[in-house]
Amino acid sequence: MIKPQPMTIKELEQLAFQQKCVKYCAVPVKYIPPVKFKVSKANDLTKTILAFIRLTGNYADRINNTGIFDPKTGKFRKSNTRKGIADIMASKRIEHEGRTFAVQVAIEIKVGNDRLSEHQERMRDEIQQKGGVYIVARDWDGFIKDWEAIK
Repeated sequence: MIKPQPMTIKELEQLAFQQKCVKYCAVPVKYIPPVKFKVSKANDLTKTILAFIRLTGNYADRINNTGIFDPKTGKFRKSNTRKGIADIMASKRIEHEGRTFAVQVAIEIKVGNDRLSEHQERMRDEIQQKGGVYIVARDWDGFIKDWEAIK
């Protein structure tokens, strides 16, 4: 039996383009621009991972945990999220003994020399203790390997 290979960026771009063609079925394909994904910067990797999870029939949301600027006070207000919350909260559908389950997955994006903060390490430990999966995505290949390992 041949084991399927993890999805490449090119395959993800093709899948996204196919979905775009379905969405805009009244438009001739030659007028639909191709989809391109980048993964060199943290924001690009985040967008690519979100697209992959959603295009493969799973759930994902980006968590915005930055403060909000209040023009009246000229200061940033604290976010309502807990310190250390992951950049992406997702659920992956898995099959087990003929039944479908969803596994909670928290994904923290760290590119380059970025490291988990103390709050993020605590959040990782808490999620794992409660049965969830915590992924630190540093690049596309590492993320796909970790995502495919969830069974």
